Formats: sequence, structure tokens, C-alpha cells
Amino acid sequence: MVDHAMGRAAVVEPRTGVLAWAAAHRAALGDLSFVLVLSVLHGFDLTIGDHPPWMDWWWPLLVSVPATSLLLLRRRAPWLVLFALLAVAVGLTLLQLNIGGLNLVILVAVYSVCVRNAVLGEVGAATIAMVYPVSELVVYELTPVEGLLRISGAVVNLVMVVGWARAVRIGRRRAAQLEQTMALLDEARDQLAADAAVVERARIAREFHDIVSHNLSVVALRAGVARALIDRDPEHARQTLQELEQTSRGALGEMRNLLNVLRDRNPAGQDPIDWQPTPSLDGVDALVESVRGGNVVWTLDRRGKVRELGSGVEMTAYRIVQEAMTNVLKHAGAGRARVLLDYGPDALRIEVTNRISGLDAVDGRPVSQQSGHGLIGLRERVALLGGTLTAHPVLNGFHLQAVLPCPENSDLA
Repeated sequence: MVDHAMGRAAVVEPRTGVLAWAAAHRAALGDLSFVLVLSVLHGFDLTIGDHPPWMDWWWPLLVSVPATSLLLLRRRAPWLVLFALLAVAVGLTLLQLNIGGLNLVILVAVYSVCVRNAVLGEVGAATIAMVYPVSELVVYELTPVEGLLRISGAVVNLVMVVGWARAVRIGRRRAAQLEQTMALLDEARDQLAADAAVVERARIAREFHDIVSHNLSVVALRAGVARALIDRDPEHARQTLQELEQTSRGALGEMRNLLNVLRDRNPAGQDPIDWQPTPSLDGVDALVESVRGGNVVWTLDRRGKVRELGSGVEMTAYRIVQEAMTNVLKHAGAGRARVLLDYGPDALRIEVTNRISGLDAVDGRPVSQQSGHGLIGLRERVALLGGTLTAHPVLNGFHLQAVLPCPENSDLA
């Protein structure tokens, strides 16, 4: 079925090739970029800084670069990465060598541990990380003031990293809980819709069975009697045909009442319009006229070869228009609405579209309307005729479309 939704957002094409690969590995690429930047900066720092005469300037890179590269494993083995980095940093410090950006790498390793562990893991990682600043106090023999500043700075950095990791961990847990809740709500909504559809289908089937089976049985019986008496007793046959006509009219009346009561009404009688049901599409004109003069400007268009359709199609089509107009009157406020009846050679297409105008429009965005048991019941009626029904919000309004099969050669005289 062709989808006539208006205001649909453009479909975003999925990324392919290099972009798709980069998006799938963005975390590892970020860590690799961080490792490369720190390694280059450390090498630059060693070229311009002092170094022991017994060692070439580039020797510390043989230890610091592999240690920094351990960040690539921080998501799989965060504790191992933290211990290895601390061992390398403390070892270089004991040799009084430049450690480059290993202090920053240690903070990243602490974050990786804390974001995956609870309070005990946070305290343990922060405590172990303090080994490095304490080793600096021992090796460089700092003054009490310098030592206090060094320890205070390390504590502040660790508190910030641990707090950030905790916030991220809590946010991830809440996001997971929210996703689980949304999945449960979607499942419950689908189940409610399915239950409502089953109840509506059973109700329609029961009511139609009670009316159709009895009256059709009577019609078939009287038609057989009339056929048998048409030659021998024309007067009796004529009387039987009159009774058959009365029975048929009564059945049509009961069917009409059934379609009227299947739609749940407000017990207090507070519907916006006191609908006067009619079993044919000829009543759509009166239906539209009855709502003119309000805040919604209505138009009715007919296309194609207008003809009489089967009674089931006529009544279902009328109900579709009625339900759609009711939804517009309940939710639209002010604006314009259009009812289209398109008589095709094989199907009747019904469209009801409303556009909200003025202060009722919401920043040019699509406006949704409730699709409750009324639309569920319409879908069941349309499905019984082999048709389709769609209803969805459009830009500043709502659109309903139904397609009911009705070939031209199935018209009723």
C-alpha cells in the first residue's frame, strides 16, 4: 500500500566503508590517538630536557611508549593496566627519569577501573594510584610545602576522576533501566492493543451472528416458499414476498443499530456532535454540513465514478468518516479539514486530513492524536472487508486513509 504520509523526515542513509568502520571503532581510535599524542610530546620533551650522562635521551621512550599503549586494553583489563602503569611510572621516578604523560595515563586507568566497579573498587584504585606521588616525595626530597602541594594536587585529581567515573556509571545504569522500562511499556501497549482488537472482533462477530444468521435464515425460507407458490398461488406468493421485504428491512435496521452502538459513547452524552448514523455514503454530505460553522473549516471532495456500493462497504465507509471527524473535533482545535471519497474501479479510497492553524499549531511540528479503541475497531471492520487502514500524524495535523475493495461489477442495484 502506498504511504501518503506528509511531513516525513528524510531517511538517513547508513554510513558505509571507512566511515562505518571508524564509527564502530571510535573508542579504540580515540585511545590510539591519545597514545600517539602523549608519545610525541614525551619525545619532544626528552629532546629539549636534561638527561643523565650515562643514558641516551631516547631510552625512556622504550618504556613509556609501550606503557602508554596499554590504554588500548583498559576496557578489557582495567586493573592490569593500572598496576602496569604505576609500576612503570614508579620505576622511572626511582631512576629520576622523565615520565612524560604517564601521570595523565594513570588517571585514565583509574577512571577505567572506577567506571566498572562500585565504592570498594573506587577507593582501592584511588589508594593504589597514590603510590606514584608518594614515590616522588621520597626520590626528589621535596620540602614539606612542596610535598603538601604535590599530594594535595594528586588527591584533587583523583577525586575529580572518581566522581566523573561514578556519574558516568550511574548514568549508564539509569539509561539501561529506562531502556528496559520502555521495552516493557511497548510490550504492554502492544498487548493491550491486541487484547482490545480481540475483544472488538469477538463482539462484532457475536452481534453479526445473532442478527445475520437469524434474519438470513428467515429470508431464505420465505424466498423458497414464494418460489414454490409463484405459479400455483400468486396471491399467497405476493404476501410471502411482502413479509420477506419486511424481514429484510428489519434486518437492515438491526444492522444499522448495531453499527451505531459498536462505537463506545460518552455515558454522559458529552460527545462534541450528536451523530445521526446513516448506513450509506449519501449521508456524508449531511455529516459534513452538521459540523460547519465551528472552528474547523470542512471540505468534501468526491472523485471517480460515484456509484452505489455494497451495504457493508457503504456502512463501513460512513463509520470511517464519522470516526475520523470525531477525532478531528476532539483534538484539532481550529484549522482546516478535508474529506476525500475516491471511487476507483476496484476500491474506494477514503482520506480525512486536518491541518491545525493559528495558535493551535506547535512550532510547525507534527501533532499527534490519540488512536484508541475507536481506530482499533475501525481497523477490524476494514480488515473484515479485506481492506487497509492507516492513521498517523502529519505536519501540524493528522491523516487517516482507508482503502475498501469494491469492484464495479459487485455493485448492488
